[in-house]
Amino acid sequence: MSFPPAPPSAAKRSGGSKLLLMMIAVMVLGVGAGVYGFGRLTLGYQAYVLQSGNMSPTLATGDRLVVRRAGAAEVHRGDLVAIDMSAYTASPREGVSVVRVVGVAGDTVACCTDEHLSVNGKPITEPYITPGYEGLFEFSAKVPEGAIFVEGDNRGNSDDSRFGGPVRSSGLIGLVVATGTVVTPKPLTPVSAFTDAGLPGAPYSDGALTGLRWWILGGVVLFIAGFIGLIVTLVRNAGKRRKAAAGPPVR
Repeated sequence: MSFPPAPPSAAKRSGGSKLLLMMIAVMVLGVGAGVYGFGRLTLGYQAYVLQSGNMSPTLATGDRLVVRRAGAAEVHRGDLVAIDMSAYTASPREGVSVVRVVGVAGDTVACCTDEHLSVNGKPITEPYITPGYEGLFEFSAKVPEGAIFVEGDNRGNSDDSRFGGPVRSSGLIGLVVATGTVVTPKPLTPVSAFTDAGLPGAPYSDGALTGLRWWILGGVVLFIAGFIGLIVTLVRNAGKRRKAAAGPPVR
């Protein structure tokens, strides 16, 4: 007399279920990491294309730029910023411009001391500007509260605060932190010209941009690994069930 095969043990069923749940958890973790990284990039950064040569030689016409949304409190001397030109206090313009912050609220920005820009009486050595345009004409401006003073690195071809006055902080779009795209950024190196002159406040350095790419990449890897593990586990479990249902041969 033959008897039906014994049912699979509860321990084996439990082990298979635990493995399935583990693979699903890995997939969920991957989706979460990817969404976090992509969301931070999408909501925190914008893409621009430089339309003029006012930032030569630091940036060239046509360069693709990554701009991090930022508030006025995050801006320091030496930072590259994207601004709404309608925020110039003396002579508003239309459009968006990329310029360098050379003065913040309370500063006195002047030209020239030994052919150098000066901030609060301290001459600034600016290796990043177009050679030969250190001192084009004399001016002196006090930066009011809630504003910044900006200039292009190509001082001979830049429509900036020397002509339009300080920029209201409300016109700040964000900090230019890299060239390229948010997926393939080339971070800009912060300048030290102002801190070297003894002025406080180092320019902004964005360490998050490249890190967020790893969140996305890590999320994709986790999701794929979890998905493959899930499929393999389901196939194995199905094979075990078929084998158990077949039972030993009847004699």
